[in-house]
Amino acid sequence: MDSEMMFWGADFVKINDIYLRFIMNNNPKIKMKKVLLIVCFIAGFGMAMAQEETTFTDEDLTKYATVMVWAGIEKGKMTEIYNGWIRDNEILDAIRYREIKQAEDDSVKLQEIAVTLIELDAYNRIKMQHDSIMSSFISVLKAEIKETIGKGLYKELKKVLKSDVDVKARYKVIYDGLMDEQGLDEDETED
Repeated sequence: MDSEMMFWGADFVKINDIYLRFIMNNNPKIKMKKVLLIVCFIAGFGMAMAQEETTFTDEDLTKYATVMVWAGIEKGKMTEIYNGWIRDNEILDAIRYREIKQAEDDSVKLQEIAVTLIELDAYNRIKMQHDSIMSSFISVLKAEIKETIGKGLYKELKKVLKSDVDVKARYKVIYDGLMDEQGLDEDETED
């Protein structure tokens, strides 16, 4: 067994020695081969990355835009509901609600602004309602994305829209057209 270990050990040392001689060799021909090998590797990697770029059809962009317009409309409705809860609250006005929201996780700040238990309870009820409708919205949005666009296409488009100016311009035209059909301004919804 020891002789077998010595055989493999000697083999490893020999391979390691050849590898080190190749890497550390100062021969100009070998250096040139290394440089060419690295250049070829980088060029091949770049071509592989370029082939991964996906083109999106107008139908893909329309599906995405349709969901984003719907989501923007729903967010607008939720904002109105949320603002109504704050506006109609008998204990908190909007300014006081905002103060509590800014100090929410900091007990020192809550003490500084002298929040009463009644105000904190009112704030927590509104926040709980808001969290509930947001949770429902996110569930419905995920289902809508899955059914209308598909999860993979959604993720690809979302990523590409951040970096590809041409795709973003095509998307914007489609999005604006759908917004016009809905009779909405871009300021009324967010994409």
